[in-house]
Amino acid sequence: MTAPLIAFLDTLGRDPLAAENLHARVAALDVDAPTRAALIGRDAGALARAFGTSPPLWCMVFSPEDEPKPQDDPPGDDPGDPPDRQPDERPGRDPVP
Repeated sequence: MTAPLIAFLDTLGRDPLAAENLHARVAALDVDAPTRAALIGRDAGALARAFGTSPPLWCMVFSPEDEPKPQDDPPGDDPGDPPDRQPDERPGRDPVP
């Protein structure tokens, strides 16, 4: 049961369109009724009861939209960035008055 289930979850994680026929895909899996209901309903409590609290399986169960998204750093916030120059400033010269 584990290998086909992990392949199924991997497909869902990589291809968002695979969820369009979720009922048919889950029906094709060789899983028990509670696991099938948990997968279709995306019920976290039911998934915990079906899979336990095994981190390797949970990392496959969470969908991309459930995971925190990386935050983009605005430009210039990195302490290693050189200070912003004004358009009329040239390096090594005094600013034009």
